Amino acid sequence: MNAVFNPCSMAESEVPEVLTPLTRWYAVHSSIRRLWVLEDSTALIVCVALEPTFDGDDPLPIWLANHDEWLNDLRRTTQREVELKLIVSGALAEPYVNADAVEIAELRWRDSWESP
Repeated sequence: MNAVFNPCSMAESEVPEVLTPLTRWYAVHSSIRRLWVLEDSTALIVCVALEPTFDGDDPLPIWLANHDEWLNDLRRTTQREVELKLIVSGALAEPYVNADAVEIAELRWRDSWESP
């Protein structure tokens, strides 16, 4: 399993409270290839990269069909305010995050071609 965790912005006691439910959520959503979790002053920012579709690489149909349900699930699961963002390029980049956001986790065990 490829999971990267950086608890620098959270108290140690908060780490399992956030990471465990997010890991479970990622595990049951096979259409999500990668998941990044960042924290800023107002919310958890969850960025997802989707698995390629059978008929092309356009993630928008899957994103549009699932966004609201995923957002509600994440809010309920983490008991936190959550912003959910789609990463189209497959890599987390500046436009997706605020300057004060800190990356606290990256889940990517579906990337079978990468070494841990």
